[in-house]
Amino acid sequence: MTKTLQDLIDESIFISTEFQARLAELTQGAGWDVDFSAPAFTLQTEPPVVLTPYLLGTESSSRGSWIWSWQELGHFPAEVVSAAVQAREAGERLGVDELSTDELPVAEGLARRLTLAAKTVTGVYAHYPAGAGGGVTAWLLLDGPEFELPELTVERMMRVIAEALTTDTAVDHNHAVDSYAKLRGAHIEWDTEATCVVTVRDGAQRFWFDDHQISGVEPAEPSVGPDILADLAADARARAATLREDRAAAEATAARQEAEPQRAEETEEAPEPTKAPQEQPRETEEQPEPIEVPDFVEAEHAPRPQDRPEPVEAPRETEEPAAAHAGAADADLPFDQEPSDRDVRPGRVSTTVVPGPEPVRPAAGEPVELAAAAHREPAAEREVEREVVAGPGVPGSAEARPVVDGEEIPEEDQGERKKGFFSRFFGL
Repeated sequence: MTKTLQDLIDESIFISTEFQARLAELTQGAGWDVDFSAPAFTLQTEPPVVLTPYLLGTESSSRGSWIWSWQELGHFPAEVVSAAVQAREAGERLGVDELSTDELPVAEGLARRLTLAAKTVTGVYAHYPAGAGGGVTAWLLLDGPEFELPELTVERMMRVIAEALTTDTAVDHNHAVDSYAKLRGAHIEWDTEATCVVTVRDGAQRFWFDDHQISGVEPAEPSVGPDILADLAADARARAATLREDRAAAEATAARQEAEPQRAEETEEAPEPTKAPQEQPRETEEQPEPIEVPDFVEAEHAPRPQDRPEPVEAPRETEEPAAAHAGAADADLPFDQEPSDRDVRPGRVSTTVVPGPEPVRPAAGEPVELAAAAHREPAAEREVEREVVAGPGVPGSAEARPVVDGEEIPEEDQGERKKGFFSRFFGL
């Protein structure tokens, strides 16, 4: 079965709107922190609310492209990129190229559309566009027990659908209503392609459609009773559990793919075992005596390694000072410059610095004191730093406004440029 990106968007648009409304209730206008090494998305409310963040990708206006976080594994924990990997696998399975292409040119609303489609295949329905400065926005999916929704009622259903339709994101309203009813454990019965009845706990509504657009709604008689609705709610929970299992499998895939290059590197660096000299075939009695002495005879009479005097090796001088090595290691690390005025920055994104190069062991015969001195590093350079990038309220206002579905984050001035994957991923 194949689908289009719009099919996936239609399936998630109504429930996404409901989850975004819940996220706005949770934020209460408070600031937030994101620590990908935990991982944790913390709302600075009273008391604080800690959610699980999944990084889908980044959109950069200066770079002009969207990059999925799975493009180069190893920069984030496997759990953080698991939803993106899950979206990629679903895209490959359903034939949705936008979910399985590592980098896409920026188009108006593309990042939000990719996020809505990812919600359908991951079962994580809340998102947050976190501004990283320099016209870069990191798009996160958020999950946690705080997103437990109340039982669906007629009033809640109609309010959610009405609000979602104001964004003009849904194209096939028939498909969108059908998906929302099933995801929320409601009963939907189609009389024809032009009309259906959705039954919830406290009543029912009849929807009329004209060319796959909702053209009218009116109260209707419930089609089923509480027992059937309870079974449908259980089916919805089972579908959600299946998507969670798929995400756990995607996390394992991310961890495995991250480890494969490391194993390949170790294999390349491992020295090949020395091959023992092969014996020459014995000459038969009919053949004349060999004219030349076989090489292996000379090897037998050659002095053994233990009989040879070991060459005296002069102590090696370090080619570069330790500070130079540290600078090279840090060249590809993201966000190694702390932003100023932390007290007015409502959002901070943190990751853990990749450790620097391991100390070099002294060669045979090299004085231990000399080797230690050559590779001694200043204490400050051995500390593990916390890498930081400001959130959507930086620089400028300290307020963190509630997230409204479809709202974009204003661009900020770009900071110091970095090299490597993070320079493209976060536009630094």
